[in-house]
Amino acid sequence: MSEKMVEYIAESCNLYISNIRLSENSAVILPVVESMDPGLFSAEDWSTSLSYIFMKPLSFQTPAAAKDYYLKELRKKFSDDSLT
Repeated sequence: MSEKMVEYIAESCNLYISNIRLSENSAVILPVVESMDPGLFSAEDWSTSLSYIFMKPLSFQTPAAAKDYYLKELRKKFSDDSLT
């Protein structure tokens, strides 16, 4: 697949790519990521995309491990935002 994961998520959520980094968008992004087949993108693309989103180097061995990490981080951001 030529489309990158960040583009897929942004398009699915009606967001600009840069806005998928913002914690206030976690509630919109979470259901999209939950429903994604991890195999839709390679482990390398997950790693590159999540490194962009979280602005730190990340590397995952499998797409499933990357998806689990992303869901955990989204849930954490979402719960942190709901406390404020």
